[in-house]
Amino acid sequence: MLRLKDICQLIDGEKRNGKDICLDAKYLRGKSSATIVEKGKFVYAGDNIILMDGENSGEVFTVPQDGYMGSTFKQLWLSSAMWKPYILAFILFYKEELRNSKRGAAIPHLNKELFYNLLIGIPPLAEQQRMAERVNELSQLLK
Repeated sequence: MLRLKDICQLIDGEKRNGKDICLDAKYLRGKSSATIVEKGKFVYAGDNIILMDGENSGEVFTVPQDGYMGSTFKQLWLSSAMWKPYILAFILFYKEELRNSKRGAAIPHLNKELFYNLLIGIPPLAEQQRMAERVNELSQLLK
């Protein structure tokens, strides 16, 4: 067993200037069209970002294209020693607990201490893959 802080980190992303798409929550959920911004914290297609503020804090998105992550996000760095879908399935499993333990009165924030201290089992890679596939199958049934 490890703590989540041993295999993932919440980081800011690379500060850049230049026009690019803003990857905010509404856009990533398909609820708004893309807006272009002049600067921001750049992330690449395939990176994972986590919503830090608001009622849905703890929600993780896989970035569909290069762009600037919205101001309420942090980049979610995941150790390459682990099967990424397994870690993401683990975070999804704790989504309600993370959502219900937010800090802050006006704008709730992800409880980083709780997030980093979650215990995660480290099964062999093949088992991580099997578990992540099963979670994905079950989550498709719930949609």
